[in-house]
Amino acid sequence: MNKGTVLLGAILALFFLTSCASNGTVVPKAFPGSAEIFKVNDEGTVEVKGFDMKDQPSHWVFVRCDYWSGCYMRCQGPVKTCKSIATKSDLDIAYVQTNHTK
Repeated sequence: MNKGTVLLGAILALFFLTSCASNGTVVPKAFPGSAEIFKVNDEGTVEVKGFDMKDQPSHWVFVRCDYWSGCYMRCQGPVKTCKSIATKSDLDIAYVQTNHTK
């Protein structure tokens, strides 16, 4: 019985971890003037132009979408500018999570 419980727990944990690993990343669409405001790097992070990225916190702008586990736009730069980029890209912001540690 104990081995069965451990096996079941391992299977459930594996299922949970793989289901959460799917990518709900959203990239903002272009709008007039967007090329002067931000760029999207190879990892899919929105980088606000005019700032040193190693000094800027990361923001996860969670937006409403049809994906079951939610969607977010990862952004580096001032939070106000990140929110503005999301809004101008017609993304409906649910909330913003900021990571100040580097």
